[in-house]
Amino acid sequence: MADERFLAQLWSTIQARRDDPTAERSYTRQLLAAPAKARRKVVEEAYEVAEAQQGLLAGQDTREHLALEAADLVYHLFVVLASAGVAPGEVYEVLEQRHGAPPRAGTP
Repeated sequence: MADERFLAQLWSTIQARRDDPTAERSYTRQLLAAPAKARRKVVEEAYEVAEAQQGLLAGQDTREHLALEAADLVYHLFVVLASAGVAPGEVYEVLEQRHGAPPRAGTP
């Protein structure tokens, strides 16, 4: 079963596409070259996540569909982050701070 470690692999793949000029036909590279399109995809996918969750709670959709839409959202969000030079670790740090994670060993 996949877990959150795959996110690091996904991030690496997005960076590799960004840095590979021969990957011009890559969907990821096309999105990176068109930040407005990538932003629109985040909005579209977030809406689809909300719709799938609403449908699931109403007994009219499936967990699998919600997971599919959430995966699309995470992917497109990562592309937007990459296009702006923001690493996922920066997002993780904000989440840790917001949720009172204990300090890491060796930090004051």
